[in-house]
Amino acid sequence: MSDDGTVSKSRYWPARGSRWWSALLIGSLAINLFIGGAVATRIIRHDGPERFIGASYTQLIPRRFFAELPGERRRVLLDILKQYRKDFRADREGSEAAAAKLADALLIKPYDVEKVKLVVNEFAGQTGKLAARGGDAALDIIALLSPDERKILAETIRDRASWGKDKKK
Repeated sequence: MSDDGTVSKSRYWPARGSRWWSALLIGSLAINLFIGGAVATRIIRHDGPERFIGASYTQLIPRRFFAELPGERRRVLLDILKQYRKDFRADREGSEAAAAKLADALLIKPYDVEKVKLVVNEFAGQTGKLAARGGDAALDIIALLSPDERKILAETIRDRASWGKDKKK
């Protein structure tokens, strides 16, 4: 307020009733409430978002199957995959080492076709071991499924197979 009793405009705040200022404040409040809610939910639940650790190692069982199961049941089945984690990692490292050997074999002068074939066969054997390990994990999971869960698994496998065909068309 000035000395003569009139209200002076602040140079820092827009005029009262400014629409853009109100929209900005409401948007800011919404964002802050969203972030606050997310933090509070994380603190209350004491855990982070659930990841399907290892689900990509067994290509026979689609990730969506695990997503359709109740949380506790999903954890039980994913624990089986966690038991195979060290083996999966070792087999994957073996495949990567074989691929690196292929790169080395391709650079050898003079070019040795037999050496390249040997390395490619080693790589194929290593990836075969990885696939066999994934098959073992899938069998362990399937052995624990109820008839209803086996039905859900069959449907998700069929859905995934038909999705791939539809995508190619």
